[in-house]
Amino acid sequence: FGHLAVISGEKSGASIISGLAALKFGSGLVSLVSTALLTNIPYTLMNTKKLPHNTSAIACGMGIGDTYSDKELRTFFENSLPAIVDADLLHKPIILEILEKENIILTPHPKEFISLLKLTKIADISVETLQNNRFKYCEEFSKKYPKVTLLLKGSNVIIAQNDRYFINAHGTSALAKGGSGDVLSGLIGALLAQGYNTLDATINASLSHTKLVQNYKGADFSLTPEDLINGIGKL
Repeated sequence: FGHLAVISGEKSGASIISGLAALKFGSGLVSLVSTALLTNIPYTLMNTKKLPHNTSAIACGMGIGDTYSDKELRTFFENSLPAIVDADLLHKPIILEILEKENIILTPHPKEFISLLKLTKIADISVETLQNNRFKYCEEFSKKYPKVTLLLKGSNVIIAQNDRYFINAHGTSALAKGGSGDVLSGLIGALLAQGYNTLDATINASLSHTKLVQNYKGADFSLTPEDLINGIGKL
């Protein structure tokens, strides 16, 4: 069922959350790729210093901080593997090189998306301006990068690829809690590893992400990434 390589960095907890979500969502193998071997990671996850030879998809950006140089980051993308790119990597200039590749998914929240819009010279705007014109800027981004699949997080999730747009209206503020986005990256990565195309992986993972919240029996404020992961087997 595929092998997902999750790039791990400064905040290794983010990659662990993504990795556990991916494993629970059907990825056959999950490896955390890090500059140094990690300690005290869940025994179900593997750890390596470079991409495994049988990697079928990559998840990168969650909690990586400034661990890697551009040269090191480049080595993760010198291949034709599909990739989910999130968080810290969306603020780095090397994203411009990654955007030229095939089979790339980006999952920014609004603050990350305005950084991306500025780096790509599409627009230099505030979060407030973006939130008032979410479709406009998703459309502008997709026109410039038609091969990239974009998921803009929010209460109404927008998924865009070229001239196709989808809305997941089941979003909730409960998913704004730290780590929830790492779960989403793991869900998407798992489907990529299993052979889904980028658009289908993004749509199905987003729907599953919001369904996990709907299935949660506790109060919204109490929801944690662990709760989301634990609920995957009951979807």
